[in-house]
Amino acid sequence: MKHIKLSFGMLAVSALLTFSACQKEDAVMPDTATMELAASEFQLEDLESLENPVITAATETQDFRIRETDRKTDAAHSLGSILKHLNLDEAQRTAIKGFMEQQTACVAEHKAKIQERHRELMQRANATREELVKAYKAGRITKAELEERLASLHERLKTQLHSDEAKQVRVRMLHKCRAELLANIRSVLTREQLQKWHRWAESQK
Repeated sequence: MKHIKLSFGMLAVSALLTFSACQKEDAVMPDTATMELAASEFQLEDLESLENPVITAATETQDFRIRETDRKTDAAHSLGSILKHLNLDEAQRTAIKGFMEQQTACVAEHKAKIQERHRELMQRANATREELVKAYKAGRITKAELEERLASLHERLKTQLHSDEAKQVRVRMLHKCRAELLANIRSVLTREQLQKWHRWAESQK
């Protein structure tokens, strides 16, 4: 009889340990849908940085440069956040992943052309900076004149980078890529999901 009670007790302890282990495993296992929505496919390009790059001032020893920004993470987090709160089903997640892939391909071509145009304008401005520095070192202009002309060149470069027509054509295409992505996402949402989506969209303005 004691042997039966002991066996029963051991079984109970074993079951309790197994249950506890399962609880711990469940606690650390991430949600599959959340993982998918946080994947790199759902990253949004920082259109603001491409459209209005920040240009560092040039000096006697320093070229003009585009300062890198980190707004892409915020944009991606914002979209990922609303998608996670929509309780998307598997078919919706698959469709949206496809939309993101289309948008990534759409953006890539125009982004490359914009960056190429940025490099062209930057190289031109830096070539002018080199000439100004040579003139200063040769004594043809003063230090104050060098700084004044570099400041003027800086303002002109910022204007060119913002308003260059070849670039603006590509910028408009980038915004079209983004608009198509958002429209495609809306097309697969239910009425209840769309209500949440519209509230989120208003908060982004």
